[in-house]
Amino acid sequence: MTVELKRDDIGLVISLISQELDRVGEAKEKYGFCDLSYFYHLVDIRNKLLAMPLDTKLPSGFSDEEWQDLFGGKRIK
Repeated sequence: MTVELKRDDIGLVISLISQELDRVGEAKEKYGFCDLSYFYHLVDIRNKLLAMPLDTKLPSGFSDEEWQDLFGGKRIK
């Protein structure tokens, strides 16, 4: 499965991940702890998306292996 992402799609995903990072931070403030592996996994995904070249006219495409790497080896259906 290859997914093609356009500039707006990538921006939307980055925005959603940033919102989830904020929620994790709020939960940590409220309860005093959070799942750090989840937090750093979100940071890693966001950083990979931010590093994608957006200046090209062609849409970006991830291979199956790249998606699995991005989501920690979990199968995406």
